[in-house]
Amino acid sequence: MNTSRFDSLWLRVGGTSDGAMVIIDILTDHYNESHRSYHTAEHIEHCLRTYDQVALELGANDAVEMALWFHDLVHMPGHVDNEARSAEQFRSLSNGQLTTHYMETVERLIRSTQHLTLSDNLDEQFVCDVDLNGLAKPWDTFIADTHLLRQEDETIDNTTFQAGLRHFFNRLLDRPHIYGTSWFRARGETTARKNIKRLLTDMEFLWPHK
Repeated sequence: MNTSRFDSLWLRVGGTSDGAMVIIDILTDHYNESHRSYHTAEHIEHCLRTYDQVALELGANDAVEMALWFHDLVHMPGHVDNEARSAEQFRSLSNGQLTTHYMETVERLIRSTQHLTLSDNLDEQFVCDVDLNGLAKPWDTFIADTHLLRQEDETIDNTTFQAGLRHFFNRLLDRPHIYGTSWFRARGETTARKNIKRLLTDMEFLWPHK
C-alpha cells in the first residue's frame, strides 16, 4: 500500500507521522489477510486511483479519501456489520489524533458503503460511487471480480451465495440510479446495469445449486 500517500493524508487532517506509520501497518495487515480475495489492498488502490480521477471534477475531499482507506478494514465473510465495525476501528485508531467532527464524518462515510440506500449527500455519493465503480468494468473484469467474491465466501453453499448476490443487486437495480453522482452515472450507469442483469441471468450456470 502507498505509505507516503497515507502519511500525507494523515498529516493533512491533523494526525502525526508516528501515528500514520502505526496505522498504515495495521491497514496493510488487514488487507493482506489470507481469507481475502477481492477486498484486498488492490481493491483499495483501485478505489484511490478512481478517486483521483473523479476528484479532478468533484474536488478533492480528505474525508472521502480517508473513508476509502478504511471502508473494508474489517471484512468477515457472511457478516452484515463489516462496515460498522470498520467505522468503529477507524474511530479507535484515530481517537486522540483527529478532531471529533472529522472522525464522525469519516465514520458516516464508511458506514454508507453498506449501500443500503441511494444517499442525497454528495460526500456519501462520492465514496459509494467509487466503491461501486467495479460494477461498470468490462464484463470479463466484472465477472472475474465476482468470482473473487465467491472465493471469500467458500464456507457457504452456492444457493446461499446466489441469494445474497440477488438481494444486493436487485436492491441496486430498484433504485432510480445505481450511482449517486452525475460523473459516475454518465460513465458507468448503463454498463453497470447491463453487467448486473447479465449476472443475474447467468448466475445458476456460474454457480450451480448443489
